[in-house]
Amino acid sequence: MNTKSTITHIDATGLSCPVPLMLLKQAVDKLPAGDAVTIAVTDVHAELDFEIWCEKFGHRLESLDGNHDVMKFLVFKCAGIPPVQQQD
Repeated sequence: MNTKSTITHIDATGLSCPVPLMLLKQAVDKLPAGDAVTIAVTDVHAELDFEIWCEKFGHRLESLDGNHDVMKFLVFKCAGIPPVQQQD
């Protein structure tokens, strides 16, 4: 049995919100649980966007690496949790 994760790489440098988050979501949607996405961004709002999105949909933001003006994130796709539904 192979338990090695596949990692997809995205370069979203130079792109502004909401594009980096949309690219991350599209990539994660295509992966099976356990695989990961690395994404490089220059958008200063990306960290908060990614944290909120991962928390809401049950994925794991594993690491953050800032080098100069580029930040790199590693997001693991988890089985996910259903979004919280508002009650009337």
